Amino acid sequence: MEINIFQKSLAPKEEKVFNDYLEKKTPGIKALLSKFAHDAVLLKVTVEKFEKHDAFEVELCLMLPTKSLVAKEASHQITKALDLSKDRLVAQLKKHMDSLRGERSHKGIKQEITSEVAIEMEIPQD
Repeated sequence: MEINIFQKSLAPKEEKVFNDYLEKKTPGIKALLSKFAHDAVLLKVTVEKFEKHDAFEVELCLMLPTKSLVAKEASHQITKALDLSKDRLVAQLKKHMDSLRGERSHKGIKQEITSEVAIEMEIPQD
């Protein structure tokens, strides 16, 4: 997975804190991407500091061969904003991976319930 980081209005100390914290958080995302080729996935990270509100906005954009996922969060702490956006991205990624496997289709659930009812009806009662 390739990572591109864009930073806007951050102090050098904040940049270092953000980059170190991002390195700790990316293995959780990488673990979910084992299906895709290493060079087929791009993570764009954008962090911006708003001086007026003393807040940070973190946007994670994960470009997959099948879909692009975007998660954006704002917080007064840079680490909290990254945590929240990473959690949103992981939830979207899990949902997308389930849809690729076909586990989230309502049709599949309905067929499974129907087959269970059919099996129960075939059992003779003594």
